[in-house]
Amino acid sequence: MKLTKSKLREIIREELQKEDWASAKQPYSSKEAKTIMDDSLRMWSKDLKQVKGRVVKDWMEKAKAGVLDFFDIEKGMTQGDASRAHPKEVALLHDLLINDKIIDRFRSYFGGKRGMNNRLKKRDHYKFK
Repeated sequence: MKLTKSKLREIIREELQKEDWASAKQPYSSKEAKTIMDDSLRMWSKDLKQVKGRVVKDWMEKAKAGVLDFFDIEKGMTQGDASRAHPKEVALLHDLLINDKIIDRFRSYFGGKRGMNNRLKKRDHYKFK
């Protein structure tokens, strides 16, 4: 008997339908455990959002001061001493950095290298008047 792709798919679908996927998840040990986990998850999520906000604020302050740009931060995360942070932590920060909103904020501050130089010239021009 020759097994065709369509026949194989049909067999796989039948087997998957026979599986009881609902029993794979274990129920909570009590109602209290569920509420504790829900509240804890909300708290952890809030903490992570606050930390992300502080990180972005730090990046933007340094970008406004002309100390760092997007590519400096990118290079700092992808190169250097591996013992500075856990690789998954670096990946999380890198994902935050390449988020479209963050990249757009860097673009608005710099507008390319010429834009940064022009901005610093304007700042220095007003400073000494």
